[in-house]
Amino acid sequence: MSAGSTTPSARRGAEFYEAVLDFDDRPDLQRPNGVWDLGSAEASEMAKLAEDDVSRCQHGLANQFARFADTVGIDVTKVIEACNTQPYSHIHQPGIAVGGHCIPIYPRMYLWNDPAATVVRSAREANAEMPEYAVVAARVGVRRPGRCRRSRARCVLPRCGQGDGVLRRVPDRGRAPRSRAMPYVSDPMYSSAELSALGLPPHAGEPVTAVVIQADHAEYRSLAASDLPGVRVLVDGRRVTDPARWAGVERIVIGG
Repeated sequence: MSAGSTTPSARRGAEFYEAVLDFDDRPDLQRPNGVWDLGSAEASEMAKLAEDDVSRCQHGLANQFARFADTVGIDVTKVIEACNTQPYSHIHQPGIAVGGHCIPIYPRMYLWNDPAATVVRSAREANAEMPEYAVVAARVGVRRPGRCRRSRARCVLPRCGQGDGVLRRVPDRGRAPRSRAMPYVSDPMYSSAELSALGLPPHAGEPVTAVVIQADHAEYRSLAASDLPGVRVLVDGRRVTDPARWAGVERIVIGG
């Protein structure tokens, strides 16, 4: 996508991008893949916002499907897999939050220009509710009969992600200061010093009661209950953990 405020500027912009970018062969497109002049800077910017908002809406829809599946005992991943055999169905996988540099921000930019966009707004709200949903699931698991009432939750934060939404909600779930959870943060993309510099409490081997995994980092596939002394509840927001490694721990996944 390219555009300019004048015809010469649009042409020069297209020439620049064509010189520095490579384009995949796309026989499915109506015209050759490459730099397309959309006629105005406004149209080009809207295309960028619309592209990311589609993804955000897809995430919101998947998360709502997952929450309903939890209430009726359905594995939503099987449902999504079946739906996506239809060539025009592209349902995303549910998760605790959406991340990246663009997708969390661009809906706000679009809504600033188009406040009547109810679909974009609803999708943003559906995604924004997921950190609270995950923390409540962890709290319910911890407070089942026979379990410790004072919990220490380790919240796993992804790079460029929204794991801070989980972190902010952990202490607030306690009914009184003495019962509030104490959050710790761990992420293979960050060192403990980097987390501390961001004002996030790094996990340094302290016993934990609950673990919330927000990102599907490859390192979490081998994570096991034995790595976290005292853990009783795991909320896996991305289904990245191996159930066999969590024997004896209540493993909760989003969407059944």
